[in-house]
Amino acid sequence: MCYFVGYPAHKRFKKIALILEFIIPLTIIAFIASYAFLPQSYRYKKPELITITRGNSLKEITYKLYDKKLINNPYLFYFIGFISGYSRYIEAGTYYVSASESPASIYHKFVNGNVASAKITIPPGLNIFQIAEILAKKKITGRKRFLKECFDKRFLLSLKINKKTAEGFLYPDTYIFKIHSNPQNIIKEMVNEFNLKTKNLKLGYNDLIIASMIIKEADGNYKNSMKLISSVIHNRLKINMPLDIDSTSIYGKNLLSYKKYIKKKDKFKIDLNMNLSYLKIKSPYNTYLKYGLPPSPIANPNIRAIKAAVNPKKTRYLYYMSTKTGKTIFARTLISQNENINKYLK
Repeated sequence: MCYFVGYPAHKRFKKIALILEFIIPLTIIAFIASYAFLPQSYRYKKPELITITRGNSLKEITYKLYDKKLINNPYLFYFIGFISGYSRYIEAGTYYVSASESPASIYHKFVNGNVASAKITIPPGLNIFQIAEILAKKKITGRKRFLKECFDKRFLLSLKINKKTAEGFLYPDTYIFKIHSNPQNIIKEMVNEFNLKTKNLKLGYNDLIIASMIIKEADGNYKNSMKLISSVIHNRLKINMPLDIDSTSIYGKNLLSYKKYIKKKDKFKIDLNMNLSYLKIKSPYNTYLKYGLPPSPIANPNIRAIKAAVNPKKTRYLYYMSTKTGKTIFARTLISQNENINKYLK
């Protein structure tokens, strides 16, 4: 039986219009709400990096997301941002966005500035070239940009580093950096950590150079070998004996390659293996040809290596060598050194 039987026509239409007046808006609201709070895709989608620069309009942001297939309806996404007022509070930055997220979740990130970040660990003994590779791989900053700042004298002076390079001052530790960070901010944070760790030490630049060699030469048993290696370096310096350290020659070769790369004369690739040809290169880092210390650190040491450089163990050792298992063996004379080589390496 029809509900409207017996009603005059105009009253029936008025009743229908009244019902539609509520149903249509509620249907639209429910549709928009379901779009806003439900995921774009119920299948897991790998997050993509989206960069919002200062001055980007809501329309530009919307189509950046749509072009990467992170939203399936740009018109509704735009409408939600416009009607809610979110568009006025979106923070510039680089974000991880997935199609598995809802539009409301995406806007929440943008408005709260939940920019993408990455956790990285810089092991002791890495040089600036290796650190640059790690940062670039994690998309934290560009390799070339980072290295450029490491050699920027004006920037280094602002950090109270009156040296040609930041090498040695970038403290090895675990950090969380924003994706697409300004390399200066990264260097500042690592230098601040270095200053914090060394604030109670009377640390000279030569100590830092020695510490960088120690961290490259020490075996896994840091506690026992570092101060002994430090003693060898100090003992050789006292009698003006060449240090004969392979790692300094390797660093010199990498530095030379980088300078050629900057001048666009060659590609730059880090070389960590010793080559006998490096011993013939006339470089201030070739400690087989040059007496004394190299002109700068060759790596970034941890506090244990720094303390070993400042307080070497008192010994008469002038030589050391690494066994096949990585253990460091020390000797006072060249005869003893050769005997150790024959014993452990042949």
